[in-house]
Amino acid sequence: MKRILLLTALVMSVIAMRADDMAEYRAFADTVRADVYSMDLPAFKIKEIPDKYRNESAVYKAIYENFDAKKKTGVGVRPGPLMLPTVSRRARVEAGHLTRMLIHINDKAALDKYSEFDFGTDDKKSYYEGYEKSRRAMGVRLVKPDGRIIDIDTSEFVEVEEGKKGEKKSRKLAIPGLEVGDDIDVFFYTETRMQNVHPDPLTFYMKEDAPILNYQIHCVIDDNLTTQYRTLNGAPEFAVSRDEDGNYVLDLIMTDISSKEPRLWYSTSQQSPQVKMYVFNRRNSSDFTPKSARFDGMQCNPPATWIIGDRWDEDDWWLERGAVSGDLVMKNYLKDGRKIVKDIEKMVKEGKITAREGADYLYNLLCYLYIGNRARLNVRDFAIQYNSLLKSHKFPVEGGMSSIPDQESLDEVINLSNTIFFTRLQGDTTRYYFPPSGGIFAPSEIITGAHGRKAIMWRKPKERKKEPDGTNYFRIPASTAADNRNVTDVDATLDGTSVMITRRESHLGSTKSHAYGILSEEDMNEGYRRYLSRYGHTVNVKENKKEAADRVERYADGRMEQKDDFKKEIENYHGSAAADFVEGNVVALGVDPADPALVYELTYRMDNLLKRAGSNLVLSIGKLLNDQIEVLPSDRDRDVDAWMRSPREYVTRINVTLPDGYKVSDKALAALDRSVVTAAGTFTVKASSSPGKLAAEITKVYSKSVVPVAEWPDMLKVLDAASAWNSASILLEKN
Repeated sequence: MKRILLLTALVMSVIAMRADDMAEYRAFADTVRADVYSMDLPAFKIKEIPDKYRNESAVYKAIYENFDAKKKTGVGVRPGPLMLPTVSRRARVEAGHLTRMLIHINDKAALDKYSEFDFGTDDKKSYYEGYEKSRRAMGVRLVKPDGRIIDIDTSEFVEVEEGKKGEKKSRKLAIPGLEVGDDIDVFFYTETRMQNVHPDPLTFYMKEDAPILNYQIHCVIDDNLTTQYRTLNGAPEFAVSRDEDGNYVLDLIMTDISSKEPRLWYSTSQQSPQVKMYVFNRRNSSDFTPKSARFDGMQCNPPATWIIGDRWDEDDWWLERGAVSGDLVMKNYLKDGRKIVKDIEKMVKEGKITAREGADYLYNLLCYLYIGNRARLNVRDFAIQYNSLLKSHKFPVEGGMSSIPDQESLDEVINLSNTIFFTRLQGDTTRYYFPPSGGIFAPSEIITGAHGRKAIMWRKPKERKKEPDGTNYFRIPASTAADNRNVTDVDATLDGTSVMITRRESHLGSTKSHAYGILSEEDMNEGYRRYLSRYGHTVNVKENKKEAADRVERYADGRMEQKDDFKKEIENYHGSAAADFVEGNVVALGVDPADPALVYELTYRMDNLLKRAGSNLVLSIGKLLNDQIEVLPSDRDRDVDAWMRSPREYVTRINVTLPDGYKVSDKALAALDRSVVTAAGTFTVKASSSPGKLAAEITKVYSKSVVPVAEWPDMLKVLDAASAWNSASILLEKN
């Protein structure tokens, strides 16, 4: 009875807390809603949309963004000498960010898309001398064609947790009563209070997946804060003024933005007009403030050299003199870690291996800890520790900087956090050791998105001052389609109306991203250990008995999860699930620079690829090629380049063992052949047969990392040919 009463009390307590939270949210949201919907914004009163947009699925009649930031000064208490409390001033900022949209719903596709919205949960982060508290609210009202306005109760949201450990929390709100022909007037508002913390960076994107009739940005920022912003990809400049209190006022208006974000191969960060903005409170005593932001005011499109200089200044100490952090990581996390590193240094010195081979080995040694989350490294820490590890063991290395893939180019960089360091051996301009960002790469491979990016090598401060612009840019080597190749070998045996398939996938470069989802923790750890054993070393992490037992348990759980991942991969490949999954295994992790392919194999049975036609059989041979991109009618007209990230080559070799007594006619065989060769890419098929065998080799190539608009029709020819062949069937005739 006591347990029941205790459980009841606990449940009632949770319900009461939930009710309090909802009441607090409702009060906050109601206040914000009243303010937002009382704004005098003519663009939100538009009734009709232009005739040229009548056939669009949706139209943004208006988008309004408002950001304000105000410096506040407070006091706080912290331990002082002899642990006695001391009172000191605190640097505080209060900020608000509003995004409001008026969206016209023109068809069922738009109705489905905008019938549910996600918005963030309230958040609180605490630091040694600071904090960051955020409150979020959403408002929705429907504007019917007859002018009626229907307010939606946004407190009816559902809180959801996503991710394997529920780390991604959000609120989902369904919009009842939304119909085709309606306008939906929706806003999202975030109020943030900060102490000794800089506001989060903002990016305003001036393009959506539907036309925009009116886009407006209005910012009011305290003149006692430092604001840096950059306009990118053709975005217009702000009109900057000062109000009666001295605050900076920024205004920007764009009208009739007819260009839309395409569904296929588009990079918002690289192609959409945008403004990136960073606000700093230089009086902050805890959060790092870059040198360029240590004075008040507004910096409109500051020189990239200022930002690059901030990063150099922050990290000159390890680039110039090196550090011991790399050796400490080896000592703290690896058994005999320092001995292994010294052995590698000795082997290089004695000429048993080259400096490049030694650098490759140490790169993978640090990656082994990084990927396994042993050393708790981030991208910057990895670069620092790898550079210092090589320097402390007398490798002739030099450090360099580029910008993070999918962010602004280095010569337009606006945030020092958007930079990334790399290391290379002096005089070796073909090997760039980047932190393993976005996947697992061999030392011979450049991380996806970094190919062809602008970069700069580190030079001593005195040398940098001698250069007129403070920079000396060059480009990281570009990759070829062969560098990013996926080879698929399909061995299919026909049995009745079933097809038994053994498929081997081999990935290089950027195509490795297709395979990361099936890798288990055990695959990654053991793959690195196999490579690292090449010079007679046994590499093991330091762990106690409990940690070892936990790892073994994780391995077992990972193998069970991987089975589901393999099944999902098969379904994605063929467009339908396997009738029976037999086995799957990872053959090679792809970290050996001499053989960098990530390889796995799958064996399974498909029941929907083979049908009887009287005494003959019909094989859906096109489904033995991986599922191809379907080009929708809306994808065919394009006014921006296709951002492919990297050129790629896909080779599929299909070998079919026919049942006894069946053959393929020459006419049926010839019908499988294809040859589409354009400047943008190619799609070719060559089929052949021999007694009891049917074979086809399919090659699809995306020739460029960026396909110009003028060549988009050429790319469509390649995509159409691949999609058509994906549906190909062949008659197997009974002798």
